[in-house]
Amino acid sequence: MPHTKRPQPSSAEEQVHVVRWPLEASKLEHFRHKGALRLLVIENGATPPVSTDVREDWVRSPITREDFAARVSALRARASSHDVPALDHDGLLRYCSRVVPVSPTEMYLLRPLVQRFGSLVGREELLTLLSTRGSTASRNALDLHVMRIRRRVLPLGLRVRTASRRGYLLEALG
Repeated sequence: MPHTKRPQPSSAEEQVHVVRWPLEASKLEHFRHKGALRLLVIENGATPPVSTDVREDWVRSPITREDFAARVSALRARASSHDVPALDHDGLLRYCSRVVPVSPTEMYLLRPLVQRFGSLVGREELLTLLSTRGSTASRNALDLHVMRIRRRVLPLGLRVRTASRRGYLLEALG
């Protein structure tokens, strides 16, 4: 029987990862890095971490099932109203309901741009990524890759903006 890939869940059904805080702080970092939805359960009167990420929320323990379900639903709804791009391991960049394939080098350079969507990623960081891939790590090579990425993300409703001599940021078209 051929292996078929499971369809991506919609934002309304996206899995919410429950993290006990502060006991599972490393687990929280892992899910933050992946861009997954996270609901922290604050235990033993601990102070919750400060986060402005729409993909993260917290509740205090103990909590009723009804309140927990309501908080999960609210987190999903809030996250779906703030779509962010996602880059999977197969080289597919997804944004809203659209998908484009990217090359392995583009995927490597896009990863920090996607993870820090709307924030600046330094040129030096991207040059370092190019050099660790065994690619030519010159400024011209980076400019060429960024030009290709710009063309690739445009059909998704995204663009790569340049902060002169400092770096790039991936953002939604206005």
